[in-house]
Amino acid sequence: MPTTGQPDKRKYYDAWAKMMITIWEDKIIKLNVRDTGALLSSFATHVEAAANGEVAKIVHTYNYYGRMVDMGVGRGVSKADSGQGSGRRAKPWYNKSYYHSVKVLSEKTAELYGEQFQAVMFETLNF
Repeated sequence: MPTTGQPDKRKYYDAWAKMMITIWEDKIIKLNVRDTGALLSSFATHVEAAANGEVAKIVHTYNYYGRMVDMGVGRGVSKADSGQGSGRRAKPWYNKSYYHSVKVLSEKTAELYGEQFQAVMFETLNF
């Protein structure tokens, strides 16, 4: 029975983190959210490991104002005013793709840990 070790999980999480940045960059370009290009060039990711080597946290960083662009708010424009003659409209590059991808990540994580649990049980029962 094949086992899924930590390096495989780490590779998956690294690839997922990088793919999220690619998805966001593509959305930003598609929605023309690039006045100065600062948001587009601000993306970075880091996968942090716990002491046991397991992935503890996936961190994405980018310029904070990008969230305001996503919601169509900022500098005196509230969510209620967005799109109503304010000159701003939401350019949803973040939320929808992020929450969908987190769901996919959680399903894959369950699969990876399920395989690891099966391997441990198999080894335990076949000592």
